Amino acid sequence: MTVKDASWLGQYLGSKKKVLILAGALCDQIEFEGKSLLDYVVEISRKIKAPVAATGNTVNGLRDRGMDTGKAWAAEVVNFMRYEWHYPLIDGKPEVLVFMGYSPILTANLASAVSDAESVSLGSTYVEAATYSLPDVNSFKEWQKELTTLVQVLEKS
Repeated sequence: MTVKDASWLGQYLGSKKKVLILAGALCDQIEFEGKSLLDYVVEISRKIKAPVAATGNTVNGLRDRGMDTGKAWAAEVVNFMRYEWHYPLIDGKPEVLVFMGYSPILTANLASAVSDAESVSLGSTYVEAATYSLPDVNSFKEWQKELTTLVQVLEKS
């Protein structure tokens, strides 16, 4: 399923109680005008009060931004969803996993393995395997606009 309106997705995430954001290695590498993808991870996390699982090498960047986070392997978190939950930053299984900073192929592989929860892809490419995904965009400028809209909706929630 795709979400053509980042506003709807912001309302959706704002309404959920147990969300876990997974921040992949691309969060450290993608720079928009004046902001990094990791900055958006932090903003979204703070607005919805969701912990962030630092995958890839994002743990240092998140801690530099004042986030209380823990190092994790994305595949391990998804595996915990299928079996017994062991991730210490959130008590019990989350109802939504949000993927940011992963290639579309990796996001699709991870999202397709999620059980007993919904998955959200906040990347620049539509990911069919995710429960909800932002649509394809043609530029980082369009992607930044989608993320900015989502954050603005969360500010109002």
